[in-house]
Amino acid sequence: MRERLVQLKPLSFNRDALRRELAAAIEGEVRFDPLSRAIYSTDASVYQVEPTGVVIPRHRDDIVRAVAIAARHGCPVTLRGGGTSQAGQAIGEGLQIDISKHCNRILEVNAAARWVRVEPGIVLDELNAQLAPLGLRFAPDISTASRATVGGMMANNSSGARSVLYGKTIDHVLEQTVLFADGSIHHLRPLTPAELDEACRLPGIPGKAYRTVRRLGAEMRDEVDRRFPKVLRRVGGYNLDEYTDPSQAFNLAKMIVGSEGTLGVVLEAKLKLVPLPKAKALMTIQFAHLLDALAATPVILRHNPSAVEVMDGFILSHTRQNPTLHRQREAFIRGEPGGLLCVEFYADRATDLPPRLEALEADLRACGLGNHFYTAPDAAAQARVWGLREAALGLSMAMKDDNKSLSFVEDTAVAPERLRDFIERFLGVIHAQGATAGVYAHASVGCLHVRPVINMKTEEGVRKFEAIANEVADLVLEFGGALSGEHGDGLVRGPFIEKMFGPVLYEAFRTIKQAFDPNGLFNPGKIVDCPALTANLRYGPAYRATNPETYFDYSEFGGLAGAVEMCSGLGACRKKLSGIMCPSYMATREETHTTRGRANALRLAMSGADLDDDAIGAALDLCLECRACKAECPVGVDMARFKSEFLARRWDREGTPLRARVLGNVHAIARLASRVAPLANRIAASSLARLINQDLLGIHSKRTLPPWSRHTLERWFAERPPDPGADALLFNDTFTNFYDPAIGIAAVRLLKAAGKRTALAPNVCCGRPLISQGLLADARDLAQRNARLLDNGTEPLLFCEPSCLSAIREDAPDLLHGDDRERARRVARRAMLVEEYLDRECAGEPEFRAGPARILLHGHCHQKSMGLLAPVKALLGRVPGAEVVDLDAGCCGMAGSFGYSKEHFDVSAAIGERRLLPAARAMGEGDVLAAAGTSCRHQVADLAFAEARHPVEILAGLLK
Repeated sequence: MRERLVQLKPLSFNRDALRRELAAAIEGEVRFDPLSRAIYSTDASVYQVEPTGVVIPRHRDDIVRAVAIAARHGCPVTLRGGGTSQAGQAIGEGLQIDISKHCNRILEVNAAARWVRVEPGIVLDELNAQLAPLGLRFAPDISTASRATVGGMMANNSSGARSVLYGKTIDHVLEQTVLFADGSIHHLRPLTPAELDEACRLPGIPGKAYRTVRRLGAEMRDEVDRRFPKVLRRVGGYNLDEYTDPSQAFNLAKMIVGSEGTLGVVLEAKLKLVPLPKAKALMTIQFAHLLDALAATPVILRHNPSAVEVMDGFILSHTRQNPTLHRQREAFIRGEPGGLLCVEFYADRATDLPPRLEALEADLRACGLGNHFYTAPDAAAQARVWGLREAALGLSMAMKDDNKSLSFVEDTAVAPERLRDFIERFLGVIHAQGATAGVYAHASVGCLHVRPVINMKTEEGVRKFEAIANEVADLVLEFGGALSGEHGDGLVRGPFIEKMFGPVLYEAFRTIKQAFDPNGLFNPGKIVDCPALTANLRYGPAYRATNPETYFDYSEFGGLAGAVEMCSGLGACRKKLSGIMCPSYMATREETHTTRGRANALRLAMSGADLDDDAIGAALDLCLECRACKAECPVGVDMARFKSEFLARRWDREGTPLRARVLGNVHAIARLASRVAPLANRIAASSLARLINQDLLGIHSKRTLPPWSRHTLERWFAERPPDPGADALLFNDTFTNFYDPAIGIAAVRLLKAAGKRTALAPNVCCGRPLISQGLLADARDLAQRNARLLDNGTEPLLFCEPSCLSAIREDAPDLLHGDDRERARRVARRAMLVEEYLDRECAGEPEFRAGPARILLHGHCHQKSMGLLAPVKALLGRVPGAEVVDLDAGCCGMAGSFGYSKEHFDVSAAIGERRLLPAARAMGEGDVLAAAGTSCRHQVADLAFAEARHPVEILAGLLK
């Protein structure tokens, strides 16, 4: 069966004329610059297509105007939401319209009737967060819910883990308002026969679309019955199966859903809502082999679960790489299972759930299925299981060489009773090509994500890619399944549409496309008339990237280029409701200021794109170097380190600016200023000094410099009798020593109360300011000095400032080589926060008296990126009568010197205003705000005019 393939036609319009007309008509943003086009050239697929330009509409009228102008110029249009499409739907060579920044409102909610009317750019998690107080939610629960837009979900007909209960997006879309290619706007809803007759008489494209779909639904009834897969999870092609039963209400919105933006533009939609579950329970079941787990699925489905998710041994094995996940898995996983099922149940009453779990276990044991059962009845235990699953998937994709776990055949679906045999054959196809794969996803509906590991930079890899895709398509046909179960066709499955549905239905699909979009305006090359499978690949045999010399060690990735290429485009950096990553995106909602956007810019520049240092600098400028991406990105992209490397190379070429030199050497300046502290503080606070700082160093006039202390921590230690035989060494960081010695003194008091003797470590500055400013040669010198000074004992090395700990624990070893690296690694293994040490080594000690009613805890970004907030919470939790509240406020926005800059002040303030600053202003009389970071405390003081205190100060003040 042949595949009908085309190459995208060369664009022939005048780009400059298009840009000028758009700029004159659009209230939003029009971007045709090389950086914007580069950043919007990829989504989460294996493809890359650079657009002509980008429009970020401010409202619905901007979308309408942009489409009309593009149509006049003959420029195709691709709508984009979160850019999380794994099949390449969200990229195109015409005009990209990004609806996520502004077109994201809830327009109307009817809780009694259980529906909501929304704009398409609203993110699923953000929609459900607003609906939660009403006890309602939009049902499809996809894995990218933190950043995927409802518009994208409608375009792809998304579903998710609980589709066995809730179905697909199409089952929850009631009505749509759609912009058609002729500029007409039409409201789509269920129609009576008389209303349908009237709709078919409409002028222009709407009338033709109604007539065409009604006719094809009748003519193709038998062909649809013969060729459409009989599985729940089928989203390929156009939804012609929704129009073959004349007894069903005719709703043209069901054709728009799943059409991948190829038929029209959804301007708003009315969605059905479902009640939140009242009670949930979860059971994990281990199997010796993956195929045994899949064989158990039909038995489990007899018990009506809400979800049945599977992970194979390949996925699970990666959790042992991470100490935190390793401890987490020990709670419910025994040994090394070949497969694990997570089975979830919903109920109206919690008391209904235990009998259902017991019945399931008894049924499986009677069938000889499963060798270890674990029940997670409460929310915390369930969160640990789901959290491990999510983290395991991320780690399984974090391959540090050119072999990557690729999304291209990961979306097949067959009947659950045939799943075991299908996957056995599927894995045989992959292994026959000399590849491996991980398996996970939705066993409940026969939709498993199988991701082969392939090196696409070689001819052999591309051959494997093509061969596996073709053989899997044949296998799916043999099993009567769907090639796409939830991720859609796009560029990766579009080439197989004729093979999957046959030439008769394929021509019907082309007729539908022609009726709705006669001039190929909307997202051409998707679903029908697609380019070849191997066209437009992001990586291929011809791909080349430069690997410059670096200060940090990237050898495990094969160089800096390999480290940058770790970003696959999943877009987790676009989440806004929780975590830290990415603070500048949370404030600006700009794709440029995501980790993904920055990685794209760097990768393209290193592989020959026309992006100069100014363009890359603009992309990296708002990176706060919070290190959140290193922890929260599924593949651990470390943008902070990339930014430091870029700055270092730029200064090597252009010379280091005064500002970077001054801010990077804050340690030397503080040492000098503290010697004349009272005078130095008066001078620094003067109007003249502020003016000089603003002009020469770019420090915003609203920022106050922290005062230096003449009585340093170093001096305090020198004046006190030394503790013989110290149990721990206190790292004498710049901020504690010269600005806040009281914090260091409080730490010593706490340690003494716990029976620990403390001495001051013989360190120099950790080098964090130098690293942040790109002064990496100087940072390497300091790292070497610290490694040699500190590698002379076994005592724990304790830190008050989290950013200094991350410099010693994470950065210093990778800046050094040979013996010095080994010294730095030994030092890093001894390094920990004071609170971490007290929680781990001093159980029950020291004791505290009753204190504040509430302790609001704001974790420093580096503290959270290293997973060190839990020890602080536990230690503060020892205060009698105090409620410890984790603000989960993300980044404070100050980030060292970032927030002092006049260029960054507004962004810094916007980041703080998300949660931290309002919480600080709203503190009651019995509240105290705890923040370990110097930057965080100064942000609160400057912008909330409130006080935040270091946890050790709070605790030392409450010692019995």
